[in-house]
Amino acid sequence: MRFENGDTGPGGPLDLDLRLIERPDSVQETVAPRDWPSARVEAWLDWSETLARDFPKIDLPEALDPDAPFDPLLAQGPDRYARRSAAWGLKLGLFDSADDALAFRQALFASLCSGDAAPGLSAPSGIRPNSVSGLSAEPGVVQMGDFEFAPALERHVAALRSWQAATAGARRVGETLGGVMAAVQRCEGDAAACADPRRNLALGRAARSARATGATDEMILNAIGLAMAGETCWPVERTDSVAQAPLVVSAARDLVDSACPEAIRAALAAWEGAPLAIAFDLPNAEALARARAAPRAAIDLARLMNEEGEIDLAQLAAVARLWTVALEIEASAGFCADVADAGLRAAFRPLGLTLAGLGDVLAARGLAYDSDVGRAAAQDLFAVLAGASLLASAELAAKVGAYPEFEADPAEKLAALKAQAGLAKDPQARALFAKAVKAAGHCGLRHAETVALYADPELSLRLGGEPIGPQPWSGPLILAELQDDQLVPLMSAPALAGLKRLGADMRAAERGLLGEGSLREAPGIDHKALEARGFTEHEIGLAEQALPVLRDLRAAFAPAIIGAGFVGDVLGASSEALADPALDVLALAGFAPEQIDRAQAFACGAGSLTGLDILSPEQKAPFLSAEEVGAPALLAMIAAVEPFSGAPNQIGLPLAWTDTPSDAARLQAAAARAGLRAVRLTRDPAPGGTLLDLPMTEDSAPRRAAPAPVVTERVVEKLIERDRTRRKLPDRRKGYIQKASVGGHKVYLHTGEYDDGELGEIFLDMHKEGAAFRSLMNNFAIAISIGLQYGVPLDEFVDAFVYTRFEPAGPVTGNDSIRSATSILDYIFRELGVSYLDRQDLANADPGEFNADGLGHGKGAPDLKDPEAEDELQPASRFISKGFARGSAPDNLLFLPVGGRKGAAGKVEEATADVCPSCGGLTMTHKGQGLVCTACGETKAGSA
Repeated sequence: MRFENGDTGPGGPLDLDLRLIERPDSVQETVAPRDWPSARVEAWLDWSETLARDFPKIDLPEALDPDAPFDPLLAQGPDRYARRSAAWGLKLGLFDSADDALAFRQALFASLCSGDAAPGLSAPSGIRPNSVSGLSAEPGVVQMGDFEFAPALERHVAALRSWQAATAGARRVGETLGGVMAAVQRCEGDAAACADPRRNLALGRAARSARATGATDEMILNAIGLAMAGETCWPVERTDSVAQAPLVVSAARDLVDSACPEAIRAALAAWEGAPLAIAFDLPNAEALARARAAPRAAIDLARLMNEEGEIDLAQLAAVARLWTVALEIEASAGFCADVADAGLRAAFRPLGLTLAGLGDVLAARGLAYDSDVGRAAAQDLFAVLAGASLLASAELAAKVGAYPEFEADPAEKLAALKAQAGLAKDPQARALFAKAVKAAGHCGLRHAETVALYADPELSLRLGGEPIGPQPWSGPLILAELQDDQLVPLMSAPALAGLKRLGADMRAAERGLLGEGSLREAPGIDHKALEARGFTEHEIGLAEQALPVLRDLRAAFAPAIIGAGFVGDVLGASSEALADPALDVLALAGFAPEQIDRAQAFACGAGSLTGLDILSPEQKAPFLSAEEVGAPALLAMIAAVEPFSGAPNQIGLPLAWTDTPSDAARLQAAAARAGLRAVRLTRDPAPGGTLLDLPMTEDSAPRRAAPAPVVTERVVEKLIERDRTRRKLPDRRKGYIQKASVGGHKVYLHTGEYDDGELGEIFLDMHKEGAAFRSLMNNFAIAISIGLQYGVPLDEFVDAFVYTRFEPAGPVTGNDSIRSATSILDYIFRELGVSYLDRQDLANADPGEFNADGLGHGKGAPDLKDPEAEDELQPASRFISKGFARGSAPDNLLFLPVGGRKGAAGKVEEATADVCPSCGGLTMTHKGQGLVCTACGETKAGSA
């Protein structure tokens, strides 16, 4: 094939700039067009990373040498792609001379640089089509109604469900195993103790949680071992979509239209999310199955459009010829992921060339998408694309031969080509088809299909967001990116051209679309109305400064923008309201929803041309969005252009998340009635956040079991459900002060309790310590207190901080339960655990045994307490604050040693004791025939 210098896109000189683009793990510097937004540049960088780097082993001109420097544009991607394609085209014998290869390289590079076309992603390695025999390749198609349809559909849906379950399970197991590793890493002490779930209680709880989510004991032990080796997380790859090829089903049109049971089952599978396509005859089903192996590219019609919205059809044909050759090279020298796709490429050589920006072209010409004239214009554009690409396919067949399956029935293939040519109405399209039919009659076609209809979000992003295929336009607004990465909305060129063509008031339409950007003269909510409700120039200025970016009046007046202090102090918002992200500050200030909506339209614009009153219904019709035109208009447009596509439609018809399976079946039947060659349904993903509001049950209600007097095994894991609100302590509260010394350093622990006795705050005082250390401990106590008041269980703090090791540490004096500690925090949370949680496992009685976990067993320890003292009566004033009780507790109130403390047996027999009339104690016991008070000695005659 011949190419000459000048066979390039319309482009022209590019305004390039050195850009810094944020990548997932770095910031990359690259040369890119100045007016491209960062998202588009990043999409091209992603594409550049997937390019194959192999060049043919032949003598190449210097300009095609892989060792010569590449143009730095977009990380060298466009030049690398164009140079490799030209080199392989020369190797494959597609060009008449090296000069043709160089001209092809120049044209392809110019097309990429100008952005008038973009290729799809390619595999950097894999299986090359010419390395397999494609003659036996058969696309996998299932016939609806055959005996294998039901099991094939069942396996397909089961694969989807398995992927969903595996993804959710892997995520949850990864989180719980990460908790296992964190429990090991938080532990401070002996390594063996930290890795032992029986000694590291937090680890035991995390391991039980991991086992409950499905993690095996082997996985839990591996997580512990990794944590001991210094690893910090358990990574889990989170895939966003199932890597599952669509199941292609061949079905009679009337069966799908009538919603037969098999069609309903297929609709249910598609509604659930399984990739599935139904073609309405076997040839179309086979073409649809082959399309997955086709290399793809899209031509941006907006780049070929003049100011009046007209398309240079000769230029469109030239670009189509250029990219048909480029995709042929990709089909031969590119790589496939598996043998099946490589076999399909080798046998049928399908291509996926399509158009982008069709909706913009129709809007620029003032044509309604849902109109006969709009569909006729779309037909003409796709006819030119198909005619030019098929003519190029015939030229390629003359150079290197037709695709292998063409020779199986050339008469049938030529008849289909002639039928397609007969549908073309545009003169230039008819001329292209006439040449293609004549050339194919001599040498056949190189490709079974050249044009396709599909959706490709990544390819669309590389074209600036233009919708791929016969879809409605993306709207009248574009976002211009400033140097500080701020995005500013502007009216798009197609919208301007369409309004001008329809004779609309351009200035009024632009103001109505974009808004005034200020509230100074807004209806209902102007500056005076805001000032009357307490707003000052400062808050109004902050909100108006955020309007161009947020494009939402309520969001611009959010507390995070104008200041939470103002909203709380002046407008009276509570702390709970300020914490609510949905707080409407303008409504709080007394403005009605109608006032807010009118001010929103004035300041931020309607955002859509169809919402402007200055336009007539006829002027609004070309600017309807995809949601406004609806599914019937999309079906009609696909049916209009599909005859010029080699493969049937692959664009999924949209289902909303809230649509039911019945809605899916109805849409599937509507596609059959509309005359489409194939139909595929795609349901919107679930919205973020919680979807189910589950009621509380008795099993899930918060509960805390009372500690048993004697325990042999203590289970400390509890289910806690609390509102995220702060539970404030009473103004007059009880508690205790514990003075102790840890390693010679005095520590005062003050506690504050709720009325029910639950711990609500702590204070820590240390003497003769540095100011920094004392302040740190004080603020640490405040943090613990806030956590307790927000519902964090005390046992979580205890498990987290016991066994921590740092100085001061050593023997503890002044505490009857804790005799040694590995740190101040270890002592404090042992004391709290013993006093408030009855955690006797944290008590120790041996100040000398200062081992890894700080727990002693009392071997050989001196008995520092008088055992008889446990059995003596104690005045209540020793345990109850007289000031807190304010005289409510009598002076003669005593605490009995009944039941003993820490398991000691009392000497008073509770069952036989009586009240002493003198001291009031339950201490009158039988002595012979009378009663004697063991506390004060009062005697009393006994009763029979």
